[in-house]
Amino acid sequence: MDSILFIVIVAMVISASMRVVGILLVSALITLPIAISMRITKSFKQLILLSVFLGELSVILGLVLAFYMDISPGGVIVVLLVILLMITMAYQKMRMKFKKGANINEYK
Repeated sequence: MDSILFIVIVAMVISASMRVVGILLVSALITLPIAISMRITKSFKQLILLSVFLGELSVILGLVLAFYMDISPGGVIVVLLVILLMITMAYQKMRMKFKKGANINEYK
């Protein structure tokens, strides 16, 4: 019963927030911090904690940047998250390349 109540409350919050701040921002804040955290963490607890931290950090930085640049904060928040995802993906790719190079040289 508790899980059904939780799911209903989460659905209501998401539905209400989509009307208030927009579907792009809500979708980005739901998916991008998780996508970034999945590439970095090893446990579910770390995943949740890092996702919450990244979501909050991107909102705060996005609001500050939007205030000083006099632009829409929703777009800035989404762009910050996308940039962070791209940096994480590039770092992960370079790390894998380095590991493959180390393994190849190790067997020679």
